[in-house]
Amino acid sequence: MKNIILTLIFSFAILSCETPTQADSDYPVVIDETELVELLNSQYKAMNSGDIESVMNLYSDTAMWSFPNGVNMEGKDQIKAMLETTTGIWKISSGEDTNYLAMKGKDTNENGEEFDFHILLSWGPQTFSNDETSITVPYHNATFFVGEDKKIQWNGAFYDRTKFVQAYDEDPIK
Repeated sequence: MKNIILTLIFSFAILSCETPTQADSDYPVVIDETELVELLNSQYKAMNSGDIESVMNLYSDTAMWSFPNGVNMEGKDQIKAMLETTTGIWKISSGEDTNYLAMKGKDTNENGEEFDFHILLSWGPQTFSNDETSITVPYHNATFFVGEDKKIQWNGAFYDRTKFVQAYDEDPIK
């Protein structure tokens, strides 16, 4: 009898954690992350190969990239200039145990127009390396995609920059 009760409680706990999937929700709903992870991975692959133009094709014209030191790169020109500098310094790889959570929703812009958005949250170890050093940090990232073509509108990176600042002669992200 005790096993039956525990089984029922456990089953109820699992069912109550089910992800809402109603299309008419006022809140973002959790979705399969595969497509958004592939977009993010294509960005890192292009960055590591020095193909900044391919990276920039993933971004909206009004995109922003935020760093944990409070620096914001606004617009494609600033993001491109930052990437041309930083990709010449580091190759980036995510750990096998990186976690992802993807969501989608709708919002209204300042003109009253409704638009679709997707969010990819990721966290886990990320390694930045070059011929001289390798830095692995716990890394948290939030990427906000807009439109049917899922262009990156905002990329927010959250990590401890201490080891990076020590590795630079001059910090390129300031």
